[in-house]
Amino acid sequence: MIEQIEEAKEDVAAGKEPKTTVRELLRWFGSKRRRTGVVDRIKTELRTAGLSTAPDFTSTWIDGEIVFRKLETQTTDDKSAPKEDTNNGTSSEIEQKDAAHLIGMLEAANRKVISVNPQDTLEKAVTLMLAHDFSQLAVIVGERELKGVISWKSIGSRLTQKNSITEVRHAMDEAHEIKDTESLFEATKIIIQRDFVFVRASSDNRITGIVTATDLSEQFQRLSEPFLLLGQIENQIRNMITGIFDLDTLRACCNENDPERQEKVESVADLTFGEYIRLLENVGNWAKLGIVADRKTFCSKMNDVRIIRNDVMHFDPDGIDDEQFDQLRKFSRLLDELARLAAPRVR
Repeated sequence: MIEQIEEAKEDVAAGKEPKTTVRELLRWFGSKRRRTGVVDRIKTELRTAGLSTAPDFTSTWIDGEIVFRKLETQTTDDKSAPKEDTNNGTSSEIEQKDAAHLIGMLEAANRKVISVNPQDTLEKAVTLMLAHDFSQLAVIVGERELKGVISWKSIGSRLTQKNSITEVRHAMDEAHEIKDTESLFEATKIIIQRDFVFVRASSDNRITGIVTATDLSEQFQRLSEPFLLLGQIENQIRNMITGIFDLDTLRACCNENDPERQEKVESVADLTFGEYIRLLENVGNWAKLGIVADRKTFCSKMNDVRIIRNDVMHFDPDGIDDEQFDQLRKFSRLLDELARLAAPRVR
């Protein structure tokens, strides 16, 4: 058992509620992101230790705090089967949604909300919006009672009617909120319509953040950029090997125990990324390319790209880290350089 999990188990048994962050939990297992294999391993370790996390470490912000608690057991016929802790009342809700893509996993949904009270002066609201370069502010009493929202738009609309505005409540509009367990993709539809929404924590009912259309565009850019870069790399690889190998050679890269798969291959474009690697790992095939590069090093770099590609294709909400981005960019540059060197020179 992982040392830190063992310590958490002992603390829980002593009546404590040890805390950490999702990022730190991943670090215990030698990972930076919630890859499928790592998530499965963590779940197994937690079950073995009789622990769960609240909120579930798979469905909250990567820098969000989680609490270790005793894993409850089912009271049905199978009393030995574990079930997730339901102390926060959100487990069934999360199970009904795509737990890999929840609005509460975004940084913006966990960023401290700058707010004003209904009785605050208009000058205070304007000053805060200018100071923080915000277009709107939450109007909240305490951390949970969302009264409305004040914005440049709401202020302007009142002024055009020559209304007397002295306090925030005079220029409030209705605020729209969603739970942090809402699907990211369902939330996107609402944000496109409303420009922004406030996020409410299911665990304690606090307003934890505001997600704007700008936040969404930045998030989807981070998620989509690796797709575009990988598409570019695959095109570069296809260009490098197209016209070099006959059909039998291409089909030989497929699983020999899967004749149906082999029959589906009619051209280079039909190969998977793993099959590209098998093709180029072959010494004879590599020699046919006629490029001056070390085969083993090239294939090793290519396999690194394959691993990143597998993560990206699962549309991981954590995205890929800077190091992985750098790996993709460098491999794409390598392919460009090899293509340039292999091209016939114009005299």
